[in-house]
Amino acid sequence: MPPFTEKSISGKENEAFNDQALKPKKKHPGFGQNLCDYFSEYSGASSIHGIKYLGEQKRTIIEKLWWLVVFVASLSMCIYMIIKTYDKWQTSPVIVSFARSPTSVWQIPFPAVTICSETKTRQSVYNFTDAYHKKGDNNITEAERQDLEKISLVCDSHLYHEGNNTIDYETLKFLTDVAPPFDEVFYRCSWMNKEINCGDLFTPMLSEEGLCFTFNMLDRTELYRDVVYHFENFLKHDIKATNWTLEEGYPKDLGKNTYPKRALSAGQGAGLEILLRAYEKDLDYICRGPVQGFKLLLHHPAEVPRVSQQYFRAPLNQEIVIAIKPNMMTTSEGLKSYHAHKRQCYFPSERHLRFYRVYTQQNCEVECIANFTLKACDCVSFHMPHDKETSICGANNTVCVHNAQVKLLSNELEKSLKIDSSGVFDSIDKNQECDCLPACTSLTYNAETSQADFNWPKYFQAAKIEAQNLTGAKMSGVTMFFKEMQFITSERSELYGPTDFLANCGGLLGLFMGFSFLSVIEILYFLSLRLMCNVKNYGHHFWSGSAELLENDAYEHKH
Repeated sequence: MPPFTEKSISGKENEAFNDQALKPKKKHPGFGQNLCDYFSEYSGASSIHGIKYLGEQKRTIIEKLWWLVVFVASLSMCIYMIIKTYDKWQTSPVIVSFARSPTSVWQIPFPAVTICSETKTRQSVYNFTDAYHKKGDNNITEAERQDLEKISLVCDSHLYHEGNNTIDYETLKFLTDVAPPFDEVFYRCSWMNKEINCGDLFTPMLSEEGLCFTFNMLDRTELYRDVVYHFENFLKHDIKATNWTLEEGYPKDLGKNTYPKRALSAGQGAGLEILLRAYEKDLDYICRGPVQGFKLLLHHPAEVPRVSQQYFRAPLNQEIVIAIKPNMMTTSEGLKSYHAHKRQCYFPSERHLRFYRVYTQQNCEVECIANFTLKACDCVSFHMPHDKETSICGANNTVCVHNAQVKLLSNELEKSLKIDSSGVFDSIDKNQECDCLPACTSLTYNAETSQADFNWPKYFQAAKIEAQNLTGAKMSGVTMFFKEMQFITSERSELYGPTDFLANCGGLLGLFMGFSFLSVIEILYFLSLRLMCNVKNYGHHFWSGSAELLENDAYEHKH
């Protein structure tokens, strides 16, 4: 073998030898150093504010610590603000605002009007005052005591609460027989400035005030479900609603003859006018107190009136003028995905009532009171919805019925306080809770009233109107109409939807961090695709010395 000499090496081989001698050795610095280098590479390309200063290798430790503190403080503030935004989204997702355009009064029904006389017994038929004093003097017969017990159901509750626990339906017949009849209460009626037979407008019904009369209310077959038992023909007029619902309103192809009736304009002459009467000989000042006349209530046509809770008076020998101002609330379809207690209302398909076909807050409350009273007293008041097998409470259960309603209100208040404190609806005993939120589409009627002395005898005399059956009568005039042609509807809509929440989060991230959707893509890219490609290109040496390998490969490529 010839000795190795420099001359024996060819020029090409000598060049390769020199490159090999100059080429840096491939070192493997380890996982930690490699990870720092990879983070430095990411920070130089990241769009997030402050990150690039943390990854710069030439920065001093003080600079990096300062930028780390700033970055953490900004991130903390951003997270805090996002949490506050999320809480607002969860607790206040709904805003109530005015509709974009006004609603005409002919698009809604004229209010149902329920009228109850303060005279519960005609003294000429049954003298309640005389029987009450006889009872106080212990000088009353058994028959008189039984009649007094029956009449006490519609008089002030403190007057008499003795006798039987339950009653039969003959008692209800007695109450209606001694009350002022329809023909005595109504003298004249006019609708849309046209005189009409009052019997064609008003229908007898039973309420907590006893015998009352209602106008423009749905027939009982459309208001109540089949399970409800009805006594005689109360609230039965057999006039069907003309494809009207509160949510959809009236069909566009209907003319002016609709039911429920609607006014075509505002102002006097475009509403309801009635003359009511009572006879001096029949007035009783013990049963219902010193105020005589009539109670009136305006309400939704598909809603049960609670005359004793919400009413205004039409005194005798007074004329009362009522200017009606509708108040309608609607709910946007975008809120259907929210829980009912977050939007604070029920859509028709969400709440089923056992006794009523139409859900309103009032109907729900009446049904709830009936259920609670039945549970507490084993009976219900005569005016509450019930099936045929349910017992009707007598005078001896008057206190029980009153206490049941007070206890129910107390339970509802405690439940409301619990919801307010926790922000979450806590379902308690279903038999003891009403959960009567408003309907998502609701309609109420506010009234502005004015009244003056009604000297009807002088008017009849001046106009030469022949007064029939008015001897000893006292009259009340009632005129009601819409105050304005249009009104502004309120609307529930989304205050914070998913899109709004995302936009707010994006704004906060951009403000504090310079963070965007592409920043997320960058992070995912560096943690997945770029990492896999580097591993594939440089094999298993990537995590043990990828920086050195990259430097060596660059040198090799250069030469």
